[in-house]
Amino acid sequence: MRAEQGLQWRARWRDDSSIDLLSPMGTFVRGVIEADSLAVFDWDVEGEFPGVKRAVQTRKLWEPAWGAEFYNTSDHIFKIASVREAGGDAVTAIVCSIGQGKNDEASFPPLFDSDNRPTSTDRGISIVRLTINTEGEKPPEERPGDRLFPGYDVFGDWWVSEYKNAWAPNVPGEPKPDTAVCGDMGDLTAPGPSYPGWSGSGV
Repeated sequence: MRAEQGLQWRARWRDDSSIDLLSPMGTFVRGVIEADSLAVFDWDVEGEFPGVKRAVQTRKLWEPAWGAEFYNTSDHIFKIASVREAGGDAVTAIVCSIGQGKNDEASFPPLFDSDNRPTSTDRGISIVRLTINTEGEKPPEERPGDRLFPGYDVFGDWWVSEYKNAWAPNVPGEPKPDTAVCGDMGDLTAPGPSYPGWSGSGV
């Protein structure tokens, strides 16, 4: 939690993801997805995830954040459902998530627990498709840690050529991925901090 900056944050990644969360690919995907989630609230996302604007050039608008002046809560469970070769140095990753991103002008919306249960909207599964170019230096292998954000470059030379989180209906060749690929997404009300967290300089 970074209450002094108006942010309450929890990002929990499923251990049954299709790849090791601490591998270079797991580190890269986690960095991209968490940075994108943080950008909704915190305009200085480059400070928490240095290098993300170079790694995700497909996102043109990183600032200003629409909720930066409020009390912001982000509480999500994520899973890397699949990573597949896409030709050349590219791979495609499917990332699933459930949870909330909310704010209030007077107080923090609560994290999920037994008294603050998620709505059906919170439990709804969202899917992001990343196409990642893996040419060049790999991202670092990570270690579990108690930092909310790494504070150093976790992207290496890799970069995202596609970040797709919306599918228009009835577009030939572009059906929305079936949420069945996500499997069990876990219990949002389960106690516990961000996982696996970051071991970096800590910001």
